[in-house]
Amino acid sequence: MSIETENQDSLTESPTPPPLKLLSSKEQINLIKKGEIIEVNLPPVNKSEANQWGRIIDDFKIRLQKIDKSWQLGTKTVIKSGDRLLDIRQLSELEGILENIGLTLDIIITRRRQTAVAVASAGYSVKQESSLVTFSDTKKEKKEENQALTEPLYLKTTIRSGVEICHPSTIIIAGDVNPGATIIAGGDVLIWGNLRGIAHAGANGNKQALIMALKMLPTQLRIADLVARAPDNLPDNYIPEIAYISNEGIKINPAENFYRSYEFIADKNYWQIR
Repeated sequence: MSIETENQDSLTESPTPPPLKLLSSKEQINLIKKGEIIEVNLPPVNKSEANQWGRIIDDFKIRLQKIDKSWQLGTKTVIKSGDRLLDIRQLSELEGILENIGLTLDIIITRRRQTAVAVASAGYSVKQESSLVTFSDTKKEKKEENQALTEPLYLKTTIRSGVEICHPSTIIIAGDVNPGATIIAGGDVLIWGNLRGIAHAGANGNKQALIMALKMLPTQLRIADLVARAPDNLPDNYIPEIAYISNEGIKINPAENFYRSYEFIADKNYWQIR
């Protein structure tokens, strides 16, 4: 009798796990066509659910089989990750899915500094948006306060041709900026290397912003709404230099002792010799 009881117990089937709950529209990756680009919006993180990313990707693949794919091959695509942390493995997975349906990843827009650093270091174009709440964007003081509170973006990499890095505060790059690359900062641009691409400091209108490089060979310099091209006569020996707004437009001077020699005149919106 005891043997029969054991056999009965061993043949008892385990209960069937409940089916997975379908994702709501707020939990899904949403793909939207906006003019000539495709926008891919990632959902916020659900901290209470394990393996959420795997479910989101599986759901996205299934829904892609049913949607209208009337875009042209190679259409540029923007990924908006919001406050979600996105690592390189997840980004590569997303890029592969987009390539399979004829889309080309152009830029990632994020509010997380960690995502911006990871994405830029891997060679992708990235724009970091401020996560600060702005109650009155029309006030200059509020914009400057938000910019000051945003941490600088520090990258230890070479920025390749075709890559664009955009950040609401200062951008610091320990590496070169190659021709064809673009750096856009709400604050200063500091290049601990060769600047050969385009640098735009004070992109939100801050004329006090500076551009500094160990070797200044830019394709173009921009500070606030002013634009300057590279000088025609290049020096034989390069030294660290700073580009700034003077009463005559954008000028370049040696970086050594710059703050001792120059001061910013707020009511005139330019730097001048002390």
